[in-house]
Amino acid sequence: MRNLIFGALAGLLAASPLRAQDAGAPFAGKPLAPASILAIDSTFSDVVGSSSPGYALGIVRDGHLIFAKGYGLANLEDRVPITPDTVFHLASLSKQFTAAAVALLILDHKLSLDDPVSRYIPEAAKYGPDLRVKHLIYMTSGLHEYSDVPRPNGLPWFSAYRFTRDDAIQASLSQPTLVYAPGTKWTYSNINYMLLTKIVEKISGQSFASFAQDRIFAPLGMSASLIDDDSTLVIPHRAIGYAPRSDKTLGELAQVGILAQPGTGDVRLDRNSPHFGGSGVFSSINDLARWDANWYTQRLAGPAFTALMNKRIKFQHDKDNDAFGLVFGNYDGRQTIWYAGDDLDGSTYMIRFPAQRLTVICLSNNPLGDAQARTMQTLKVLETAGLLN
Repeated sequence: MRNLIFGALAGLLAASPLRAQDAGAPFAGKPLAPASILAIDSTFSDVVGSSSPGYALGIVRDGHLIFAKGYGLANLEDRVPITPDTVFHLASLSKQFTAAAVALLILDHKLSLDDPVSRYIPEAAKYGPDLRVKHLIYMTSGLHEYSDVPRPNGLPWFSAYRFTRDDAIQASLSQPTLVYAPGTKWTYSNINYMLLTKIVEKISGQSFASFAQDRIFAPLGMSASLIDDDSTLVIPHRAIGYAPRSDKTLGELAQVGILAQPGTGDVRLDRNSPHFGGSGVFSSINDLARWDANWYTQRLAGPAFTALMNKRIKFQHDKDNDAFGLVFGNYDGRQTIWYAGDDLDGSTYMIRFPAQRLTVICLSNNPLGDAQARTMQTLKVLETAGLLN
């Protein structure tokens, strides 16, 4: 079951708005058969024709967007429909972009996975020279997750109570020792990727947002994508986060001191804390299709970049399927590369089938929307259509 508040920490944890929306794709391949489209539409029937938050779904094959559609509303106040151009907070799908920035610096010969973290983050020197950049990438650093450390002002680590990346890093590095020796255990932790953005900034001399724009988004034509490092930003076509005004939602909000009125409809959930690294990337289906196409066109930094993004390392623990902000998996005997995200303002999921050269992307502005489950339903349709063969 999705958890609105603590799931967010873990992820950190064009017509009538009453029907599904299509929009122009950045590129198009052979479209899905009508029967497959109807079958996919049926999996989102609960949000079609409703005044609720919803989903954007994209299917990319051989670097071409063969299906892109929106279901539900991006903005309930103004009844703005979701389309493939709607910009969502990617939550933890952001990690692959943080890792991509690191990969580019490695290919520039300005950074090594074996560099000690303290070379770039002096405050980490107390943890000794064995804490390396690779331990951050693969989440085996032993660093304290910031949300496990009390905030100095006593407020919850929750977006409504504004905090920044640097606030989170300061909290984590305030701890005198590591939780465990680097490389000996694996712990999902956003602080690793927050620190990686600091390292990128230290080496490049740019803000992380500028580096990502110059080296990743602009070269790939991802014109709608950005790093949300400023909570005052106006983000065009942005999907606002909403969750059902249910007892569950109200109860979780009450746990962090937010008293929402009971009733029907939805609760608006705004991302007021501009932290990034583990999250913080905003993008659309159309832009993510461009990102996925690079796995095959290798337009960004050539084949060495893709190889590095897919690189796995064996440590002293059993988990060996992590790559650069990505996870290798298996779907009915087929190799996959995937990642999931959950945050206050949405739920996201992206899964790539390298051998079939097919990727499914699902983005939701409902943190309880379970984008992964919707993706799995879509995969069943694609499997029936023979697209996973």
